[in-house]
Amino acid sequence: MSVKEKISAECIAVYEEFVKQKRKQRKKGSTGMLIFFVVCMLFGGLVGFFGAMYLDKASIELKKIMPFPEKDGLEILYLLAVFLFFLVTMVLHTIIHEGGHLIFGLLTGYGFLSFRVFSLTIVKKDGKLIRKKLKVPGTMGQCLMTPPEWKEDGRYPYVWYNLGGGFMNLISCLLVLPLFLLNSPLLAWAVGVFLFVGVVFVCSNLLPMTIGIPNDGKNCLLCRKARENQKAFYLQLKLNAMLTGGAVFEELPEEMFDAGEHGRLNALTCYIRLQAFYRYLQKKEEDKAEECLASMEQEMEKLPMGFMNAIDMERMFLMLQEKAPVEQIAAHYAVLQPAFAQGKDISVLRVKYAYYLLLNDEERETIEWLVRSKNRKLPKKLPKRKPVSAETVFEDMEKAAAKHPVAGEAELFMSLAAACREKAEKAEI
Repeated sequence: MSVKEKISAECIAVYEEFVKQKRKQRKKGSTGMLIFFVVCMLFGGLVGFFGAMYLDKASIELKKIMPFPEKDGLEILYLLAVFLFFLVTMVLHTIIHEGGHLIFGLLTGYGFLSFRVFSLTIVKKDGKLIRKKLKVPGTMGQCLMTPPEWKEDGRYPYVWYNLGGGFMNLISCLLVLPLFLLNSPLLAWAVGVFLFVGVVFVCSNLLPMTIGIPNDGKNCLLCRKARENQKAFYLQLKLNAMLTGGAVFEELPEEMFDAGEHGRLNALTCYIRLQAFYRYLQKKEEDKAEECLASMEQEMEKLPMGFMNAIDMERMFLMLQEKAPVEQIAAHYAVLQPAFAQGKDISVLRVKYAYYLLLNDEERETIEWLVRSKNRKLPKKLPKRKPVSAETVFEDMEKAAAKHPVAGEAELFMSLAAACREKAEKAEI
């Protein structure tokens, strides 16, 4: 009997009920992202509509200001040049933005720790600058700094470090404006593209919003709302600095994982609670880890999609080790597929490793059938996929760990993978 024939109608029904609950839970968390994309589509639609209305007139006017003479039919070359310069300007504004965080952070008492543009990361460790590689989905860059020490009775400087990047983009746009006065068509095109990208950076970072994860403006707003959020923001940076320096979770003091009132969960406080969860896992305090994870799950609907993914990822990791029913694992796998597809993130690879190590071939195939079921019916066949083994995933983990800029995190995820391997070996005895 094939694996497909072994899957009962009851099994499919149980899976669909679980996955329905997970997707319903995520609807609220994706609202902010949906609004952002709708606004972008409306804006793009309006530009396209008016562009189409005035296309002939616009083409005549554009020819007047084109920097180089060209033959009819080759206007596409200008579009290609604008697109290429657009990409270059994206990189420039990313560097300017992260440089703004660095400058304003240094001016308000922070110290340099790491500077990332796309995946290229420069990290300060033991007084030296080291090149690492890290890709964070949803971000083009990041400047992380060591925070000034926390004072219970004093104001914490969170505003300029958070908003410095967006302000630097704004300042750079204002500085290039006078170049329009030079009466150079080529320069005018370049400045126009630079200003367009700069305005996008300013709006998407200074206006409080959440697209998967909160932006700088949203972090600043959260810090303004509650003192405990400021404490959580400080602890984020402090923990990152200590872990980058080589500290391990289980050796860090417990107060480093306490942002204050545990009844309020948001993106800042959730990050600290996730770190506490990792600490319990590394110390093999399974009961406390379960309690910590369950407390976050109770308030998941308040969180951005990025944190929902992180919490569901950790639940799936525990379920794999506990040999939970395959229907439950399949429901988590279904909603986490986009996260699993993001490649070489060491945290995700650790869960992927557990998936291929702790489940047998039949269990994994059952999950594949369930994930592709619709209206309680299985598909005719499964798509062909490149074979994956736990060993190849572990090799990817080792490569990711060597490049990961936060040494303490890399050590944590490798140790959790090693614990999974020990569990698998004991099960075989």
